[in-house]
Amino acid sequence: MPDHRRAEGKVYQLAYVLLFSILAIVSGGNSYRSIVTFIEMHRLR
Repeated sequence: MPDHRRAEGKVYQLAYVLLFSILAIVSGGNSYRSIVTFIEMHRLR
């Protein structure tokens, strides 16, 4: 999947952003805030 973000927007690889977003949604997240909260809680694992 091509990454169309600008260089300054590429803090994290697209694959990881998509993975964590999908995991957050599957675990019950239904908003951007819940996805961000999920990522903040599980990022270091």
